[in-house]
Amino acid sequence: KVICDVPCSGLGVLGKKPDIRHRDNQSLQNLPELQYSILSASCRYLKDGGVILYSTCTLNPEENERVVVRFLSENPGFSAVDFTVGELHSKDGMLTLLPHVHGTDGFFIAKLRKEKI
Repeated sequence: KVICDVPCSGLGVLGKKPDIRHRDNQSLQNLPELQYSILSASCRYLKDGGVILYSTCTLNPEENERVVVRFLSENPGFSAVDFTVGELHSKDGMLTLLPHVHGTDGFFIAKLRKEKI
């Protein structure tokens, strides 16, 4: 098992870190590519049948779903795996926690499995 908690824009924790609003947007544009690179490198440590959890503290689809969908499309030996956390259930192996719905900070979690060869 590998946990891949990548650097992100932090838009899901604005309530606790309001200074994030003052970041340079230019520096955030490269985050999806960096996140993809980290996910791609991290998956090399999995054995067949192993699981990787990809997570961010942002609600930005560019950093979340799109990184995971790209990874799955470029790595056919991996698949998304549905999971449950308490009463919450993922859809297509991905779950977004929304502050106004779940009473938490905003988070994204994806569960990916390396297929057995």
